[in-house]
Amino acid sequence: MADDADRPPLDGVNRRTFLTVLGGAGAGAAVASCTVPPETIIPYVIPPEETIPGVATFYATVCRECPAGCGMLVRTREGRAVKVEGNPAHPINRGGLCVRGQASLQGLYNPDRIDGPRQRTRRPGSADRGVLERTSWDEAQKALTDKIRNLRNTGRADHIAVITPLVTGSLDTLVDAWTRAIGAGRRLRYEPFAYEAIRAANRLTFGQDAIPTYDFARARVLVSLGADFLETWLSNVGYARDFAETRTLHGDRKGLFVHVEPRLSMTAANADEWLALEPGTEMFLVLGMIHVILGEKLAMALPPAEAEGLSRLVKDYSPEQMAGRSGVAADKIRDLARTFCNPQAGPGAS
Repeated sequence: MADDADRPPLDGVNRRTFLTVLGGAGAGAAVASCTVPPETIIPYVIPPEETIPGVATFYATVCRECPAGCGMLVRTREGRAVKVEGNPAHPINRGGLCVRGQASLQGLYNPDRIDGPRQRTRRPGSADRGVLERTSWDEAQKALTDKIRNLRNTGRADHIAVITPLVTGSLDTLVDAWTRAIGAGRRLRYEPFAYEAIRAANRLTFGQDAIPTYDFARARVLVSLGADFLETWLSNVGYARDFAETRTLHGDRKGLFVHVEPRLSMTAANADEWLALEPGTEMFLVLGMIHVILGEKLAMALPPAEAEGLSRLVKDYSPEQMAGRSGVAADKIRDLARTFCNPQAGPGAS
């Protein structure tokens, strides 16, 4: 002990430095000891015969992120979907896939996704909406069956509401048959990107209860009234490919595209001419166009009785009057009507 006391201290090391180093070493050891040891995740104990480890397997399916229904190829590795791409053999998108389709894979892995049945519970006498609590499939099916049986036995089956997303084909037929079988009321379809207004307009105009498909590739003059088909309208992936066909030179000319919309959208930015009218005034611009078409007898194929009736309808909607309502100059309305009825005359032609 006497020898240790007489020994001189180490250069640069004092009690404070020693305790600092000791504390840092202890903290590092504690953090390292808390690390979760790596584990090997085996997706298959007995894999299917067609699955080869390390080799991707592709499955064809249909994207349901919007009503367009683009074809997709899902790339899987050892039973896990890792990437989605457009299906080149699908007639709608022909290999393309929008950002919503690309992001659909996150529905499988998002930690906040609903991965099982939920049942809403409310406190007795409370006016709040309650909370959604996790329940098992057996409990959910029993609760649903008991509710349906009780409503049917008491003659209140029409109080049952069947709500589904957009489904088609045999699944749609099956859901309709089940709805009728339990005596439920009207079936409701919930779709954030719904186009029922277009379906109704097509039924009133052409007598077909369907969402139309437009052949952009064969159009020589394309006039779009607020249809942002390169971003959000109907099948933006399919229409983008068809629109590219209209930009291809056929002989010495290509198709003309005029877009009418208040906002400078992606579709408006790709138009040959963008008419920025006042919001909600598309009807007045169209009435001004019809006034010019009938007044200058540009629609010769129209039956005389219909032409006379339309002339009376639009007699007070001259381009000058509609310019004040729509914000589009009268000369622009006249030029658009003439171009629409004379597809042979492209930009700069007469």
